[in-house]
Amino acid sequence: MSEAMVVNLFFTVRVFLVAGLLLLLPRIIRKGLLFGVYVGEEVALGSAAEQLQRFWRRGCLCLALLSLAIGLSISWAGRPVTGNLTGTVILLCSALAFYLYVYSRARKLILPPATGQASKAVASLEVRGPRETGFAKLSLGLCVFTSLAVLAYAVHGLLAMPDQVPAVTETRTMVDKSIITFLFMPCLNLVIAPFYALFALLIAGAKRALRDGMDSRSVEAQEAFRAINVRALSWIALLMCAFSSLISVQIVRIGLAELDVLWPSVLWPALGVLAVMVAFLIRIIRRHGQGGSFREYGSEESRLTGGLADNEHWVGGLLYFDRDDPSLMIEKRFGLGYGFNYGNRLAVLIVATFVVLIAGFIGLAIFNFGS
Repeated sequence: MSEAMVVNLFFTVRVFLVAGLLLLLPRIIRKGLLFGVYVGEEVALGSAAEQLQRFWRRGCLCLALLSLAIGLSISWAGRPVTGNLTGTVILLCSALAFYLYVYSRARKLILPPATGQASKAVASLEVRGPRETGFAKLSLGLCVFTSLAVLAYAVHGLLAMPDQVPAVTETRTMVDKSIITFLFMPCLNLVIAPFYALFALLIAGAKRALRDGMDSRSVEAQEAFRAINVRALSWIALLMCAFSSLISVQIVRIGLAELDVLWPSVLWPALGVLAVMVAFLIRIIRRHGQGGSFREYGSEESRLTGGLADNEHWVGGLLYFDRDDPSLMIEKRFGLGYGFNYGNRLAVLIVATFVVLIAGFIGLAIFNFGS
């Protein structure tokens, strides 16, 4: 299987995964929410909401097919990587724009009773961590230790290399030794994997959004949902650390003339990481729903309360901003998992640090590729 075919395969799978998730999200969110807006339980089950959901499904399918067609066309023209990136960007940007349009239509369905629901029994800030908290701490420690060890190995190998080293992607080709080439992946690994593990640890203490008068069912649903999210992110952090470490070591071995080429030995580990991520995603969607919504069903439903019912502190239904709320993370309104409270300075610092580091790595990658 050629590299172009593998790139096209990953791109096609990515498009279908993203499109499938977009189609499922309106069906698994908490009752009373509609495309990032709390409209109330009755309105969310009404005919206007169903009509808006049908419009969403048709639009998502069209956007997915359009991005797939454009990406594969560019790939078949001889530029598979460009086609992959172009199609992915088109899908993500167009999906975001389409969501914001549907969100604006959902806001028109808000009824007066829904606007005052947030102040009725604000969600508890008690953050008893699930049993996976220890696993999240362990994964964070392992990711940091492994990443530092691999970085030390890469530095040692770089110092032992001659000025002319074998190219990573082409056999029997000698190139100048580059610090970026051999230290890029180990340094990236030191950022990505620990941050995933850190997110898992933060989710263990995420704020709960309860339903008023549901006794313990809403609490139990969210405890289970938090636990599966912590477990999933912890495992993904460990697997991504192992995968990135494997690539880092192999790149150094190529520079030391101990290995021929990088490709395609990393294909199966990459597929393994992807398979685990998809397995966790399917498990969350089928057994829990967003915020444990499926586990809440089956008893007498009551209205949602707290941050999720407060339309005033949500920007576009995606970003939560409340300086008076001390919680660091809160359940997403539209999406899967948890997001940050951007009214919390620590949350802003964490996100800004991650974004700056990733942007720096992208800049280095572009510079190295261009040179």
